[in-house]
Amino acid sequence: MKAMKIKVLPIGLLALASLTQACNSNQKKDTTDTTATGHAMVHDSAARDTSSNMKDGTPVNRFLEQAAMGGMLEVEMGKIGQQKASLQSIKDFAAMIEKDHTAANTELSDLASTKGFTLPAELPDAKKEHLNALNTSTGKNFDSYYINMMVEDHITDIALFEGATKSPDTAVSAFAAKILPVLQKHYKAAREISMQFDQNKNKK
Repeated sequence: MKAMKIKVLPIGLLALASLTQACNSNQKKDTTDTTATGHAMVHDSAARDTSSNMKDGTPVNRFLEQAAMGGMLEVEMGKIGQQKASLQSIKDFAAMIEKDHTAANTELSDLASTKGFTLPAELPDAKKEHLNALNTSTGKNFDSYYINMMVEDHITDIALFEGATKSPDTAVSAFAAKILPVLQKHYKAAREISMQFDQNKNKK
């Protein structure tokens, strides 16, 4: 009997040791899996922020899409501004906006083609609402609404293009660097007209 106890005890210890080792192994695996998942999430996040990968949803394609929608909106607003503005300074500004953004849109389209990315063909509903609001405004109300929208839109455009100048994709960063001064010129002109408009309005 004693002999059997002596034999059973090592077997029990071996089983216990095996169980402990298995638990430790599972814990290490869980830790490794969790760590690996964490690293993967960080890597994926970093990839979304800096990768020049051309898959949909990357920063490059988001820039192309947003720049295209902003450019289309500016061209349409330029056309409306030339038709409806009561001040010649706003009409002239709107003509410059249509001309410059049409040229930029053409370059953007060429750039997107080299990336195999299809630009949106029309504006989203939210931006169409801006155009509808412009079309229903008249006279001085139109002038004020239009030029203030130009100021706000170009703040957004400048921020978008400034970010794109830091893109790891050299073609995108070069395009953004080329267009950025044009947007800054538009913003400065819109601000000057807006300030003059407000000053003249307050005198009345």
